[in-house]
Amino acid sequence: MIDKKMLGRKTSQGFYLYSDKKGSKKQINEAAKEVLKSSQKDDSAASLSVEDIQKRLVYRLVNEAIFCLQDKIISSPTDGDIGLVFGIGFPPFLGGPFRYVDSIGTAKFHDELVRLSEKYGPQFAPAPLLAELKGNPFHKKE
Repeated sequence: MIDKKMLGRKTSQGFYLYSDKKGSKKQINEAAKEVLKSSQKDDSAASLSVEDIQKRLVYRLVNEAIFCLQDKIISSPTDGDIGLVFGIGFPPFLGGPFRYVDSIGTAKFHDELVRLSEKYGPQFAPAPLLAELKGNPFHKKE
């Protein structure tokens, strides 16, 4: 896109074609579509299941929270749960990312991240802390 000078509003073209007329609707730039098609690896994105799309979005975020605990950026799973629920709006009915993992099972969550990393790349590699837990939950039952 940069090589073809498709820089957005400043060049009047990017993903859309822009005009100076007020109230005119944006038009999709067909040349940009061709650039995107030429850079696609394959059509596997079109065959993703809804479940895989959801997991790719949520599991990566939750895995980052686990990295934060592992790297001592947060001091406890409870802090992580509270921070994500109140900070970014993680669904409160799930109890936060660590309670969410506990509800799935840490071993199962780890295995699913391994599957995602094998299929979609290293960005889904599980935090080492998950393997260290050996299936134990983040929140101990009292």
